[in-house]
Amino acid sequence: MQLDLDERVNEELIRAKENNRLMHAYLFYGGDNKTMLDEALVFACNLYCGCLNCDTCKSILEQKHLNVKVISLEENKTMITKEQISNLEAEFSLTSLVSGPRVYIIDGIDTASSAAQNSLLKFIEEPQMQDEVYGILIAYNLNNVLTTIKSRCGLMRFMPKSFEQIKEDLENDYDADDAFILASLSNNRIVCSNIFNDSNYQIIKNLVYDFLNIVDSKEAILFYLNNKNITKDNLQAFLKVLINFYHEALTLTKLISSQIYDKITLLKQNKDKSDIYQKLTYLLNLDTKLKYNVVEKNILHELILTFF
Repeated sequence: MQLDLDERVNEELIRAKENNRLMHAYLFYGGDNKTMLDEALVFACNLYCGCLNCDTCKSILEQKHLNVKVISLEENKTMITKEQISNLEAEFSLTSLVSGPRVYIIDGIDTASSAAQNSLLKFIEEPQMQDEVYGILIAYNLNNVLTTIKSRCGLMRFMPKSFEQIKEDLENDYDADDAFILASLSNNRIVCSNIFNDSNYQIIKNLVYDFLNIVDSKEAILFYLNNKNITKDNLQAFLKVLINFYHEALTLTKLISSQIYDKITLLKQNKDKSDIYQKLTYLLNLDTKLKYNVVEKNILHELILTFF
């Protein structure tokens, strides 16, 4: 099993255990979902053995250990529910059939409603059992976590992965172009999966392909006319992909064969760095204007005028 860990966080938690200074609850934030969930499971392993290879460690990593409970978004749900928290409390109020520490991991606590988070708050402070209990809460947007919960947890900030790292991770599940586009839109594999399965994804992908295939001003005008009613969300996503496209044209050294990477290679061959950098600057400015609520079709019009 390939684990993604933040070495700084991992070492800090190991030192806390060795010095008997573990807190009863930690709040992980700032990283991608796989790294933070893997770290939470390894934390549970370290409470038992920590070798990551024995049957106990393997059962924890596979989320099959009776004393380690992982809660995440249920299928077709957009938030962790109060019912899930209540079920956790009920389960942990019962005596475990297995000896050893008990760990609950809530992956996506920032999606939980205020009612669900308030229900969890008392459980964090006063778990209703005699066993040794630890909680790991994973948040992708720290602002959505109640202040009262943050104040009762040890905050563990993860270093976010770079675009290149996220893209390489995604290439295990998607082709090179999809990995490029998805990594431009999120550093969260779950979010990337949701984006990929959303009907808007193909619209965004087609926008990217159509734009990169424009060869003259006539085609550019046609592109504008076909897409002038673009939604703000789709335009934001489209600009994010283009920004990474031009950034890669400045920094890419590894040759990859795909529609997008073939265009990047062509751009590097035909344009000097100053021109590519100028285009990247234009895109960043357009992205900023869109955030300040400039009308979408005006952004698209300016894009066409600037680039063609």
